[in-house]
Amino acid sequence: MPDRHGPLRPNRFAVELDGITIAGFQRVEIPSKRTEQIEYREGNDPAHHRRLWGRSTYEDLILERGANKENTDLYKWRTRVDEGNVDAARKTVAVVLQDEAGQSHIRWNFTNAWPKEYQPPTLESNTGGGQGNVATETYVVTFDEMERKEV
Repeated sequence: MPDRHGPLRPNRFAVELDGITIAGFQRVEIPSKRTEQIEYREGNDPAHHRRLWGRSTYEDLILERGANKENTDLYKWRTRVDEGNVDAARKTVAVVLQDEAGQSHIRWNFTNAWPKEYQPPTLESNTGGGQGNVATETYVVTFDEMERKEV
């Protein structure tokens, strides 16, 4: 195993859906987390205000991968949302950042996740068939909580 010093590269990662690794992702956008700032003024100090933290909120998780007939697991997951099957639609998603040898280092867990949006590929006849030109599907996933762990 290589001795890693310094930051990991962003091109080695895995995506898991309820503990099962799903292949073929080209891009994953880890969401940001923000905490509300609440300002208040104490009655005996009218000249200054104080700040407290409030609710934390998250952006959405973005999953993008190549479209092909074998990649149906995420679309079936999205279909459960369309059918109103809430219990089956809520899953745990994990994104795992790896080193060059495939060893896991950082893991983001997203609990009670469900795909709120599906974006089919944009098809263009003039893009050619060159390297890097593939049809991609994008899934926008919302969730209740995000946890970052070193593994």
